[in-house]
Amino acid sequence: MLAAVVAGAAVAGACWGLLLPGLIDRYAVDWPDGEPQPPWRTTCAHCGAARPRWWRASGRCPACGRRPSPGRWVTVPLSAALWALVAAAVGVEPELPAFLVLAASAVPLAIVDLKVMRLPDPLIAATAVGAVALLGLTALVDGEAAPLVRGGIAAAVCGAGYFLVALVPRSGLGFGDVKLGAVLGLYLGWLSWLAVVAGAVLAPIVNLPFVLTLLLAGRAGRRTSVPFGPALLVAALIAIILALRQ
Repeated sequence: MLAAVVAGAAVAGACWGLLLPGLIDRYAVDWPDGEPQPPWRTTCAHCGAARPRWWRASGRCPACGRRPSPGRWVTVPLSAALWALVAAAVGVEPELPAFLVLAASAVPLAIVDLKVMRLPDPLIAATAVGAVALLGLTALVDGEAAPLVRGGIAAAVCGAGYFLVALVPRSGLGFGDVKLGAVLGLYLGWLSWLAVVAGAVLAPIVNLPFVLTLLLAGRAGRRTSVPFGPALLVAALIAIILALRQ
């Protein structure tokens, strides 16, 4: 049964990956310092032609023939692998759909943050709504509210903690990271307080190799901000897998 669920998740993840280039292209918009938030992309990044809706914008631009970057050769296998990994870790459990929502949002969030150092509010909000709704439904089905209450408290604690860190000058933490940290706190708190601590501790450790790589490549300096969202997501996924394997 588990093998079938994992295979089905991989196929669903691959199908979702087919749509991701258009979604990533919509939200991967530079935000210049000191300027109001720019609108999300509605035109081709190469020729300026009107782009279709994001779920139809993952292929070639009808006007110039250019494709969004990264292309499906990146998003399809990455999404399929992540969905399968999450399904294998959670297993045939009522909370699996909620964790697959996290898998669905993790790839576009991480890639957008890597491209333009932004964690789009619509993607974070969609993840939060999906998590609350599906975990709430799971709590209702199981007749056990304790994990959901613990998750809500963990979300508040993580959000407040990251908010205080973001206020520290030159911390490098943005308010998109704060919002994402709160959502991840909900997932980790659903599992256990140990998972919450593991996710918080692992995030800077996971981020360290990435920062060192940028420094050695000359793409960042000591005062250069680097995206922290991918580290938050990877650390949370590692903590989830470790918590579920106990």
